[in-house]
Amino acid sequence: MQGDQAVGCRVQVYWEGEGEWFNGVVDAYSAERGYYVKYDDGEEQWELDAGEYSIRFLTEPGSGRSDGVSAGIASTREEEERLDSTGASPKDDSEAGSVEEYEDAYEDGEQEEPLEQDSDEEAAKPIAEKEDLASITATTKPQKAVKPARAFMRTSAAFFRDEDTLREMRQDLRQEKRTLTNQVHILTMQLAEKEQVAAALKSELQGLKTSAMLANVMRQVPRFTTLSGSPSGTVKGLSKPKTAAEWGERVLDQKLENQILAEELLALKTAVQDKQLSVQRKQKQRDEMSAKLSRVPRRHLCTLVDLQLEISRLLEEKRALETQPRPSSSRAKPEKMSSLNVSASTKAVLQNELTSLEVTTERYKEELRQWHLKIDCEKARLAPLETRLASLQLELQRYEDSQVLLRSVFLRLGPDKRDGCVPLEAALSAFQTLTPLDRDALAAEEMVVRLKESSILSLNEGDQQRLSFTQFVTAFSYLFKS
Repeated sequence: MQGDQAVGCRVQVYWEGEGEWFNGVVDAYSAERGYYVKYDDGEEQWELDAGEYSIRFLTEPGSGRSDGVSAGIASTREEEERLDSTGASPKDDSEAGSVEEYEDAYEDGEQEEPLEQDSDEEAAKPIAEKEDLASITATTKPQKAVKPARAFMRTSAAFFRDEDTLREMRQDLRQEKRTLTNQVHILTMQLAEKEQVAAALKSELQGLKTSAMLANVMRQVPRFTTLSGSPSGTVKGLSKPKTAAEWGERVLDQKLENQILAEELLALKTAVQDKQLSVQRKQKQRDEMSAKLSRVPRRHLCTLVDLQLEISRLLEEKRALETQPRPSSSRAKPEKMSSLNVSASTKAVLQNELTSLEVTTERYKEELRQWHLKIDCEKARLAPLETRLASLQLELQRYEDSQVLLRSVFLRLGPDKRDGCVPLEAALSAFQTLTPLDRDALAAEEMVVRLKESSILSLNEGDQQRLSFTQFVTAFSYLFKS
């Protein structure tokens, strides 16, 4: 008997987890869900014939209740006859057995209910702690297997509770199940949101790493390898961009290159300033030595040539004196003694002066030689810096001649698509922004007057209120480069 024909039949369903057969009546049938069985203990649920549980059909449709009652009455009569034959009271025995079963079932229920509550609390606690204590890895302990609620309802204790109590218990369990399901759903949504935020942060971090890597690569590229043999450098050596994205990349490359060149120029200027300070210190030392030299008496100042001439003159005098005939000893003795004393004292003084002058000359010659060496070293160090500075200035001049910066500013002003011109007020505001540091800022009226004087703008105010790119470049050159 299968399908809709089984509606109303009394059946027995075998529960493998309990190891028992439970009686009930088939109330409805569905091809997908199976038989809807109403058990004698008040439980109602769908059962599949070929699924987890086995179903035995006991009666035909419509006779389930009466047959079951008659079978129960017959079994009761047989039990009474058996008890009468033994001489015992069936009522007392049944009451004693039921009381014992009730006490055993009640103790089992009291022992199982705390286990179920503990298991529910332990199951909900890790979910709540997953969000609050995400950084702590909790070690889970093995828990005892908790029987489902259906297991308690299959015990004999369920038969000593009324139907209202069972329904209240079922409603409480369903409400708790809905609450736990709602909490699980909320935690799942929060986890999905956190995962989305983490994925977004990872993608953003990856983009930042890529940008940093690109910037490092751009800094490490040699600057001179991109220059071509044309007089305009990199601007003429590369193809002209065709799209806005290529223009943006070109402008970004130029900005990075300008930044690197500005840093190198700043380093060179710092080196030049250091050299200038060193030269100033050397000049200060030279001035101090000149001041010391100026304090020396003029009669003691002489050159090496003067000293050599003086030495040669003294040698000639010596030879002349040696060649002269000696006078007689009687007359020339006093004169000779006096002349010898004078010449000896003069010679000693001259020798002392000559020695001091020679020492001074050698010292000044050594200092002069050291100064020449230091000057040559400074010139040798300054030569490559000056060459590098000249090349950087040439590159900057090429960049200025390429008009890339003016083109970028002109495009930022938003030229009209029809004629490619920008308003005069916007151009004047851009000129004020691009004013060089070594020039004074000009007012808008003064700029208009100068441009009219140079015939770049028309004298009639209503005729010329917009500037093309050529006029924009010409006006900038006239205002700040003339």
